[in-house]
Amino acid sequence: MEKIRADGDLQLAIYPFVEYEDSTYFAWPCLREDPAKQFQDIKNFDSRENDILLCTAPKSGSHWVHEIICMLVDHTTEYNSRAGTLKIHLDFMTDFQFLEAETRRRILHSHLPWSFLPSKHIDKKAKVVYVNRNPKDRHASQYNFLKQMNGVPPDLTWKQYYEDVVINDRLLTGWFNYTKEMTKAARNYKNVHGVLFEDLKLRPIETITQIAEFLEVPFDNHFIAEVADKTVFQKLKDHKQDATVAISKDYKSVLFRKGEIGDWKNWFTVSQNEQFDAMYMKEMEGVDVDFIYETQ
Repeated sequence: MEKIRADGDLQLAIYPFVEYEDSTYFAWPCLREDPAKQFQDIKNFDSRENDILLCTAPKSGSHWVHEIICMLVDHTTEYNSRAGTLKIHLDFMTDFQFLEAETRRRILHSHLPWSFLPSKHIDKKAKVVYVNRNPKDRHASQYNFLKQMNGVPPDLTWKQYYEDVVINDRLLTGWFNYTKEMTKAARNYKNVHGVLFEDLKLRPIETITQIAEFLEVPFDNHFIAEVADKTVFQKLKDHKQDATVAISKDYKSVLFRKGEIGDWKNWFTVSQNEQFDAMYMKEMEGVDVDFIYETQ
């Protein structure tokens, strides 16, 4: 539930999760009150043809790619040239006037899968940048992130998270469902561009260039190199506006932790890893995506 901080500002709680149909969702006020209405409002959102919708599985590089897109679209290497991601996050937005008043090319954000996205955005073939990350690192990151969120029990163990969220894959319709829906869309629609966290980490120049080409923004090699340099992990950690302080305990920034490939090995036990691999093989059969789980 919400609580009031000492300075009078509202602090949101995203836990306990909201149960709706066959899934669970972060406990945004609108989803606690009427999830069906919120999801319909998102479907009915009045997209513009030049809108960019950033679609990400949580803890897959959302704020990283958001900063990159902002720099590319605004042709700047200044940090935070746009509002933070919570201001453009469709999943819990109830007042769209902020977006309606935006005269620049709009950048939107969602953690919801393809079937939940605005119909007009899809019909107009507006651009979608879809970001994902290998699920093991993503879960390790999400666990550590959730532990710092308002409302989440401080004694939440990795074992409990693994059983409740990893194996019981229902959060935001489930990571497997999300990945299958978005991977299919990226394969079938030219207006959807897929980005992998690991590619951005290992091949930043090439990956950022591909994003710029997809967004059809002007650029040269020098500008891309500058964007890549400004958005390395430690620099983002030092400079990126952290909108998630509104949902964190003690109003502290916990957005950026390690940003590493392979951190999952510090969390998954041997038996958990084997169980997840078997689950992955079953769920992702025939899905064309190749995640990187460690670097040599």
